[in-house]
Amino acid sequence: MWLETVLAIGMVTSAVFAIYLKETVSSVLSLSTMMILLAVLYFNLNAPFAAIFQLALGTGTAAIFLLAGDSLTKKSDLKTSSKTKFVGLIVSAVLCVPVIVGTVATASLSASLDLSISSAIWEFRAIDVLAQGLVVLTAALGVVILLKEERRRK
Repeated sequence: MWLETVLAIGMVTSAVFAIYLKETVSSVLSLSTMMILLAVLYFNLNAPFAAIFQLALGTGTAAIFLLAGDSLTKKSDLKTSSKTKFVGLIVSAVLCVPVIVGTVATASLSASLDLSISSAIWEFRAIDVLAQGLVVLTAALGVVILLKEERRRK
């Protein structure tokens, strides 16, 4: 139970820093960390197919964002300030409160249900999987369009 809480807190913190960090590569690496932690959580919850699917989507998304970030952003010496990092830590701490409180409530709720976590993750995740696939496809198409536009300008 404590491992799931630690993984969830790590995911929330990584997601917040994916938004708050100004360096493109650092932001993409934070997003990748969040996706890897989610896959580890799925493996820990005995849902290996969902974990492998999450790793595949995460790898594709990270590759697309790294390519786009490296190719389409201007190189600058803009660094994330310590104040911004501190604000990111505070925001992620506030967002982790429901995770910690929800862990206690989930333990009593899951004992009353006769559905395994792995089947619930895989069977009830159809909309989420479709949405993630559409996001990756849209990001890939957007990067292709931007790269073609960049090539046409040159």
